[in-house]
Amino acid sequence: MHRSTGYFLIQNAAGALINVIDGSLAATAHGDDSCLWRREGSCLVHLEGSVRLVPGPGKGDGLSGLTLEDGSAVEGPPFRVIKGPERRPSSHLEELRSQGFTVVRNVMDEVQIACLKACMREARAERHADESSHDGNFWMVDALVWSVEVARASSHPVALWIMRQYMGAEEIHFCHQPVITTVKPADRLRGTFPEKGWHTDYPYHPGIFPEDSWPERPIFGVQFNVCVDAFRADNAATQYLPGSHLKRKRPTPEFNAGGTRMGHGRHARVRQWLAPAGAGLIYDARMWHRACNELNASGRDRAAILNAVAPAWVGPMLDKRPLARAFAASPAARGLTARERAEIERLCCTPTKPTPVGMPHLERPREERLLKQPA
Repeated sequence: MHRSTGYFLIQNAAGALINVIDGSLAATAHGDDSCLWRREGSCLVHLEGSVRLVPGPGKGDGLSGLTLEDGSAVEGPPFRVIKGPERRPSSHLEELRSQGFTVVRNVMDEVQIACLKACMREARAERHADESSHDGNFWMVDALVWSVEVARASSHPVALWIMRQYMGAEEIHFCHQPVITTVKPADRLRGTFPEKGWHTDYPYHPGIFPEDSWPERPIFGVQFNVCVDAFRADNAATQYLPGSHLKRKRPTPEFNAGGTRMGHGRHARVRQWLAPAGAGLIYDARMWHRACNELNASGRDRAAILNAVAPAWVGPMLDKRPLARAFAASPAARGLTARERAEIERLCCTPTKPTPVGMPHLERPREERLLKQPA
């Protein structure tokens, strides 16, 4: 009997994931190992092999129903089967803890990417017509209200589970609304070595922590970038310094001087994050990294969705309230499942929680400075 490669997720009508706990079916918002299924012949078989489901008729990835092999129906139809990660979420979490980053495939599929790109072209023509075609990058900061794909990818259950576990915080939020960044093909920048650009991400910015001292634990932030286009060496995939998140300090002036030449001198160990289109790149916000626009030799734009994620008591980088109000009445909100809407409400539309006892008092950033912060 044929067994497919990779894992699948099964969503019920509300968008919750069908999982198995102690041999029994349940529904959950958490995308951990218990939610993984494989296709085996005409059945969907749970990761542990203890439960086999028989799909009912449907179109595309939609199913009218699911039944156990004894013929009893599973509650919550219609169901949707989507590609899941290629590895267990627990494996990604282990990699994030050991390496400071992990790449989760299938956060977006080909259809979602195509839809998002079509919306991006329209938005660029309407609101970013003054952008040059080459050199540098630019942000679209309002995609949450016009793109259901951005909201859906940003609330991906496996990615959220990994980040919650890594930061040890069930209550998390975004420190700015999802941003689409577009790195334009390099022209005048090609062959140059611009200075500076190396940084750590929020909240590990200057002036946020008392005396700029970062505690070793807990972890106060991760970055969650969704690759609308593949991250490749020839299209300016983000540069990073492996292991630098363990230094517990920002890049030194010396590291930012003289331009970055990968493989040479102080930048001998610098690498680029490579990932396929549709993947989610999750990395520790303390990691030294840099946007290297001069390396986009592909002749094409490279786009990604940026999300800065922190425990829900960490103050945001930017005021999220105006876009939160617009999202509530938007077509994007109406196009989400109940689970996705609830996650976006928590991540993007909920006031900051009070600082827990024992946590450092973090200063609120000045927005005019942060608007110029490299991606």
